[in-house]
Amino acid sequence: MTHMTASEHREAARGALSGRWGLAIGTGLVASALIGGASFSFPFSISFESGYINVSNEEAVKIIVTVLLVFAAVFAIAFIAGSIYGMFSSIIQAGYCSFNLKLIDYEEPAFRDLFSQFRNAKSIIVAYLLRFAFELIGYMLFIVPGIIISYNYAMVPYILADDPTVSAKEALRMSKEMMYGNRWRLFCLQFSFIGWILLTVLSFGVGSIWLTPYQNAALASFYRELKPF
Repeated sequence: MTHMTASEHREAARGALSGRWGLAIGTGLVASALIGGASFSFPFSISFESGYINVSNEEAVKIIVTVLLVFAAVFAIAFIAGSIYGMFSSIIQAGYCSFNLKLIDYEEPAFRDLFSQFRNAKSIIVAYLLRFAFELIGYMLFIVPGIIISYNYAMVPYILADDPTVSAKEALRMSKEMMYGNRWRLFCLQFSFIGWILLTVLSFGVGSIWLTPYQNAALASFYRELKPF
């Protein structure tokens, strides 16, 4: 079986985007805004004019306990907020995959496709949590296993967007089978955009307006090659 090259996937993406760049750019911008990582910062500035702090042992213990409780509460809130955001963004990501699959299939993609996967939220969230757990274990063992696992499950959102009847566990199994022998090919496809990425950096991010839809259309083409209609 002859595989498509990275340049052929990029060519397929450009063909699918022809005449529909405006829609793809607008949808990509919203998708990036909703899926992009959230950051939390907690700036604490404490200054002491004197060189010594005189507190009793009992007061010191109270201060330490209070500080630990505050940090525990902040961590818990950040973890809960991050988890909720991750589950929400996974649904949007599946919707964006649905948009790009319609694009590459020469159907009629629409901006509303971005929010079309909320009907399949349960399977998508379960798949997201399973992927997160497996990848976390992989990265804890060592960086390389984590990277391999992340590539194994790279097709999960496309599978769930393509067929809402597939369960979360089945999607993970299918993605792992599809990516067997294709992890390097996906890496090469992603790396082939290095020129665009450098231009995006040099343009202070402006290039991402075109790069985001271009990359995602090419990834949809890659998925469609691995799993035809």
